[in-house]
Amino acid sequence: MTGNYDPTKDPSDPEYGVELPPGLRLERPASGGVRIELRSSARSRALAVLPRLLLVAAVVFTVLQAWRHHVFVFFWFLGLPFFAWLRGPGQRSLVIGERQLEVESTGRVRSTFVLPRSRIERVEIGRAGLLQGYQHALVVSCVDGRSARLFPGISAIQAEFVKAGLQRWLAGD
Repeated sequence: MTGNYDPTKDPSDPEYGVELPPGLRLERPASGGVRIELRSSARSRALAVLPRLLLVAAVVFTVLQAWRHHVFVFFWFLGLPFFAWLRGPGQRSLVIGERQLEVESTGRVRSTFVLPRSRIERVEIGRAGLLQGYQHALVVSCVDGRSARLFPGISAIQAEFVKAGLQRWLAGD
């Protein structure tokens, strides 16, 4: 950002001094702060679903074998929540407030994950876990030793942009 930061301007306005990488959108919600929305590429979404699809194929094979050998009662307890799990977490936006960072999830549950600014130690670019295909993710480390991996599948350019903004926010600029 430029040195003459004006919080009244629209952050997606080119005069604001921020050039957004593809797949990111900034807006100012009425509640305050800045919301950053991420649009993942089809490739990264497919890579995130691939390990889950392999797991589904293994479960389906196991269920079919159990059915064939008449040991199928246990597998009915898996039910439809398994398919919701297959889609994975729907983190697609975050709101940077004055004192906290809110990660908004999409989907049926629509939960919000809140991290107070005072608890965040640093923000880095790392990798997501096995079930997200070890794709790029933002790693937020807290002062109590815990860490959160945000936005699995984020591109390297998007991750650098968001990381730089979050580091400025943590420094108090």
